[in-house]
Amino acid sequence: MSKVRRWALPDNILGRTILLAIGLVLLLTAINVGIIFLRAPPRDMPLTSYEVARLLTGAPIAKQANGLRPGPSQLSVTPTTESDQLIGAAIARHLRVPAAAVRFQRTTPLPEGLIHLDEQIAREARLYPASEFDPTIFNAFVVTARLPDGRLASLARQSSDPGWSWQINTALRLLLAFFLVLPFAWWFARALAQPIRSFAANVDRVGREPGVAPVEIRGPSEIRLAAQAVNDMQGRLQRYLNERTGVVGAIAHDLRTPLARLRFHLNDAPDAIRCRGEAEIAEMEAMIAATMDFVQHETRPRTSEPIDLALLVEGVVDDQADLGRPVELEGAERVTVRGDALLLKRLFNNLIANAVTYGNEARVRVERENRKAVVSVIDRGPGMSDKDIARAFEPFYRAESSRNRQTGGIGLGLAIVLGAARAHGGEVRLANSKEGGLVAEVRLPLA
Repeated sequence: MSKVRRWALPDNILGRTILLAIGLVLLLTAINVGIIFLRAPPRDMPLTSYEVARLLTGAPIAKQANGLRPGPSQLSVTPTTESDQLIGAAIARHLRVPAAAVRFQRTTPLPEGLIHLDEQIAREARLYPASEFDPTIFNAFVVTARLPDGRLASLARQSSDPGWSWQINTALRLLLAFFLVLPFAWWFARALAQPIRSFAANVDRVGREPGVAPVEIRGPSEIRLAAQAVNDMQGRLQRYLNERTGVVGAIAHDLRTPLARLRFHLNDAPDAIRCRGEAEIAEMEAMIAATMDFVQHETRPRTSEPIDLALLVEGVVDDQADLGRPVELEGAERVTVRGDALLLKRLFNNLIANAVTYGNEARVRVERENRKAVVSVIDRGPGMSDKDIARAFEPFYRAESSRNRQTGGIGLGLAIVLGAARAHGGEVRLANSKEGGLVAEVRLPLA
């Protein structure tokens, strides 16, 4: 038994877009055809004087005459124009009664496009023989006639303004067509855009969430190709980062052996040279230890979980205060982010330590701003020049004011801060405060 293949959308965006365009054209065409063929004809069908005469006598006519009702019960109608008199005379001729026995009057003016008919009726009356003169009547009218048998007959028609009726009805049907097409277009556009939105969200997670799985390969062929390319790029970048951190870690580790030999050789040197040499070796060992710590941080597997950022920052501030450092939490609005708690603690520990070391104190705030969690660390130090701010996040870069051994800085603290913020899809800014000191601002996306 052959397997029935289910209908499916085309496999590429171009095919889906073409199918959407064809579907909309067919749907709109069907609606317009329905408007033309399914709507009722206008009520005010034009009638000839002969047809009005038949209707007065009760005889049927070939066309559908809508909107007619009995008129006045006496000959009280007064013609207002020459064409009214000519039409009344034509009706009287068809009824075989004197012209005075018929009164005809149009009760509404002719539409703007039919005003010339008055002149045309007068011209026909002059050119055609009386037996062939049969004028056409548009719009509303009232007519009374004394029939040959003496009975009084009357008719009236109320105009429904067929011109305006057609325009209004057509506009309403087109509006209805718009609302019929709208759900179809919305569904198709959603089916077209949903794989792109999903792809963008997955790619965004690749850039900011640690240990994120590869981008799911699904959707139209163009999206699948892009997802595969992103996964390949992610793999190459990860291999490059592993190689880079591996090389740096190996170099830092191997430097410890020659430094130990140098320390051994310095034992036989004069005291002044030995003291200076041991101080330099101690500084180099501190740099190596910081570098190894940086490498371990880069290669450590990370977690991703909801975190109460205010609570985390409050804990970091308390830890720093317990060490006797001048740190104060000025405000903490409850905000939740997603990320690695250990990495975020290190980020804020580094910022607060920098503020205390170079700015004498640290004042910390946690706020919410435009779907972002904003943590500000403010100090009372001398601030930084624009040049130093531009390079502050470069690994091993130190501003001139911090190039001394008492501070112990080697230039990796802010590099770690920037890397941690970017790993969470955030950013870090440094700026000099108007009141003096430096403001470090960390912005992280809310969970």
